[in-house]
Amino acid sequence: MQRMTRMLGGCGYLLYTVAVLLLMLWLQFPAAAVKSKAEAELNRLAPGLEWRIGAVGLALPADLHFKRITVSSKGEKEPLMFLDSFSLRPDFMNWRKLGKWSFLYQLHLFGGSVSGRLTPAKERAVLDCVGELKEISLDSPGLKKLLAGYGRTVSGTLSGTFTSKYDGLQGSLAEMETALHLGKGTVSLQEPVLGLKQLTFDSLRSTLQRSRAGQVLIEGGKLESKLLEADFTGDLQLTEPVASSSIHLKGGLNPRPEFLASIGGSPLLANVLKSHLQKGKLPFTVSGTLNEPGIIFAGLPTNFNQQLQGRGRQP
Repeated sequence: MQRMTRMLGGCGYLLYTVAVLLLMLWLQFPAAAVKSKAEAELNRLAPGLEWRIGAVGLALPADLHFKRITVSSKGEKEPLMFLDSFSLRPDFMNWRKLGKWSFLYQLHLFGGSVSGRLTPAKERAVLDCVGELKEISLDSPGLKKLLAGYGRTVSGTLSGTFTSKYDGLQGSLAEMETALHLGKGTVSLQEPVLGLKQLTFDSLRSTLQRSRAGQVLIEGGKLESKLLEADFTGDLQLTEPVASSSIHLKGGLNPRPEFLASIGGSPLLANVLKSHLQKGKLPFTVSGTLNEPGIIFAGLPTNFNQQLQGRGRQP
């Protein structure tokens, strides 16, 4: 009995000592040093950008919090992007199951969140990342500013999942695959397409695969709206600046009765469109750069789009 009492007493002293050490770590957490180190590392990984972190702190159970993060182009005062917060914690459950360390993260931005797991790979300096996007608003001021250079406005709510590999030695994203869904939004068009100055859609989804060569494969593209639906595939060759990246898409468009009714003032044009539909879909291709893409509808008369401009009604 006496031995048991001593053992319990020893355990109590041990727990007390650990609690005191944790409290000291909490109170004396080197926030300034961690903040400076994190900013330096982010600036090293993305040399064309300047990162600033407003505050760094700890939270239970073992979370490291970064708050009020701004991202700017080098030499520019106006931020490109503002991130509300970023949190990181060790994934103890994954360590118990697989015997290797990983970290859970959560990022709040543009009215939504990105969360998932970061796992350092054994080979080289590679970081594996999986995550999920939820309710990212393209209407947020930060994203509107990023999209301003493309000469169009985009709205909607973005969600999806992704996996990626970051190569620390190369300082770049090596591979990435993502399935994205943009719901209830609009895309303005630089030039009217089939008489439409903007496209309002219910759903836009696609799967993207990025290779080390900088090529992005676009698969399973699907657009649905009140006036039309379309499917598409293609690829995107990334360059700097991103707006000059070349894009090539091909697919089929299926005008709904509502669209054909919207050009009812010109029965001849409606009949031309109907006569060129193949299996219920009108073939099209998109090519050019991201900021200046062009669309061609296969088999239609050359002046077809010119005749439709100004005749279509807004969706």
